[in-house]
Amino acid sequence: MRRRWLLIGGAATGLCLCAVLFFFALYGHIGAWVLSSKVVPKLEARLGRDVEVGSIDVRRGKAVLRDVVIKGPGDKGAPLARIDRVEAEFAFWPSLVGDVQIGRVQVDGVRVAAVRSREGDNFSDLIDRLRGKDAGGGASKGGGGLGIRPEVLVVRGGTVQMRDLADGLTLVSEGVEATAKRDGQLSVTLGDLALLTSLGPYASVQHVVVTADSKRALETTVVQVGGGEVHLWPGMVLTGLTGKVTQGEKPGQFVIEFSGGYGGAQGTLWKASGWLDPRAAAGSLLVKADRFTFDRIAPVLEQSMVRDFAKTAINAELRLDLADEVLSYKGMVDLGGLNLFHPMLSESTVRDISFRGNVEGSYDRKARVMRLVKAELDSRGVNASLAGTLELPDGIEPDGSVRRFRRFDARLVIPAVPCQTMLDAIPGELVPHLVGFKMTGTFATDVSVDVDWADLQATQLGGSVGIRGCKVKKAPEEMDAKRLSHSFDHEVEVAPDKWEKITIGPESKDYVPIEEISPFLMNSLMTTEDSSFYRHRGFITREFRTALIKNLEAGYFRYGASSITMQMVKNVLLYRDKTLARKLQELFLTWYLESELDKDRILEIYVNAIEYGPGLYGIKPAAFQYFGKAPMELGPVEAVFFSSILPAPKKRYKQFCKDKLSSWTEKKMERILATMYKRERLTDEEYQLAQMTPLVFQPDKSGDFCHKKYPKWGIK
Repeated sequence: MRRRWLLIGGAATGLCLCAVLFFFALYGHIGAWVLSSKVVPKLEARLGRDVEVGSIDVRRGKAVLRDVVIKGPGDKGAPLARIDRVEAEFAFWPSLVGDVQIGRVQVDGVRVAAVRSREGDNFSDLIDRLRGKDAGGGASKGGGGLGIRPEVLVVRGGTVQMRDLADGLTLVSEGVEATAKRDGQLSVTLGDLALLTSLGPYASVQHVVVTADSKRALETTVVQVGGGEVHLWPGMVLTGLTGKVTQGEKPGQFVIEFSGGYGGAQGTLWKASGWLDPRAAAGSLLVKADRFTFDRIAPVLEQSMVRDFAKTAINAELRLDLADEVLSYKGMVDLGGLNLFHPMLSESTVRDISFRGNVEGSYDRKARVMRLVKAELDSRGVNASLAGTLELPDGIEPDGSVRRFRRFDARLVIPAVPCQTMLDAIPGELVPHLVGFKMTGTFATDVSVDVDWADLQATQLGGSVGIRGCKVKKAPEEMDAKRLSHSFDHEVEVAPDKWEKITIGPESKDYVPIEEISPFLMNSLMTTEDSSFYRHRGFITREFRTALIKNLEAGYFRYGASSITMQMVKNVLLYRDKTLARKLQELFLTWYLESELDKDRILEIYVNAIEYGPGLYGIKPAAFQYFGKAPMELGPVEAVFFSSILPAPKKRYKQFCKDKLSSWTEKKMERILATMYKRERLTDEEYQLAQMTPLVFQPDKSGDFCHKKYPKWGIK
């Protein structure tokens, strides 16, 4: 009997041992099944998202999940999150009886792609669920909940990309590390952080550290920033950005304190302080730069236009206020002794630029509207004010519709000021040809522009530049209109960088008075260059609007609105000056000459001074060179050819050398003839004859111009 019981007991023990061994053999499979069929569905219910797991490996006291994907209907393209690996440690023996005790959970390779648009986002509801709220704002049932918190949660090697399509913002961090403990202590580090905007400015930060007690997040959150840069515009960079965000006295309100410098320069040159209430979307920030000289930021300016750093001083401040999704700003800047040089600005350093300015405006985030309430600038006794509005695409209109195109309007006002004061307010290096002018009268300006990209043809350009209230008492000798009223010497470039003087007057064999020039040429030039030459006072006002519309349609500044007088000024008085400052002088001198010279004299100087080919100046030598004719003998087709080669006569001279017109020139000549006929500058008979008359060049017998001089200009 005893032996029988021993055999039964041995067999039972063996069976139990086999059962235990079998259980341990199946433990991993059972654990994986429980996770995939029980835990993952509950997690999906809690998150309100689909959760896909590539593989699950459960061993004694450890579970590893790989290739986890969390996605939902609000994702645009990429899923909300991808996770390479999740490793969870748990108490083994209690798990055998259903008591799950999780220790350390480590998450590696998290890639979060959050996105927001006008229609919504793919993360707000998830945040509410995790905070215990359902979609209606009540307590979240979360599908039964998970209710299991690890002892510690560690995130390593994470990346985050948050795109705000509505506001054109993108936040990227390539080095996310985080630790969350069961007692509520939370620490998050965002490394290599970058904030990009569609408007141009962007920021980068080496690291941002957020610490908080998750049980009292609003009262305990502290944000510390180190090694940041803010790129406001090319060449203007706030660097050395450091500071912190801490809890303020009011619940949910954070105190902001930052400071930094410019372009890597040593020392603190600006400070920012204020507050922010994220829940109320409200806040205020004051950025202030106490007065300092530019030698403090010399490394930043070495490759810039600024010269003589120590002579320039500046102080500025800007206040930002946020309320009801509207960011308002108000600031001032006081700058003195600025010296600038750039070959496209002026031939010499522009010195002692000093001004004080104030700015005030706002940005409505929902409407995507930037308003400049006023920007005032006071310099050398002249005050100018600018106001305007920029409405960006995708903004919400007052009627609730979404704006598709940009709209822009602006108004510039310069109150009445003595004309001499206005002229003296412009640095002499910027307008060297105007130095020495003495004026009387009063100057004032009030101009406005209104552009809607939905209908560019409706663009409005109005107002006036009140220079007509000014009168010149005295002009410098070289610019004096009296010098141009009779014969004068004019320098021209006869070869690359080789200049010679020619006389524009009866003393020169190449000069021709206006009455000895073919009316076909005069009408052709006015058709292409300045149709209302005899009716305006130097400026083709309506052409400014036309040129603006064409440039807006082209997307860049390609078209101008130069009158014949402006071209004469450019060629005769400002011919060596190829800077941006030339345009300002060109406008002034055009007004001046139009008030002193008669129209025939201006046109006479123009046709005798402009270039018609490489080193070929004046209509008389040009007419003989091209056609072997005197200027009075030019017919409609020959006259139209001269109009067609402007403003690039060097480039188009090769047609004469090849004795063949390009198809582009032929079509342009046809258009000019048709326009002349339409404007009654050709009779029916003249137009019909011109259409049947071929253009015949004068043979270049010597070949000198084409084969010797022409290649010197580097034109093939």
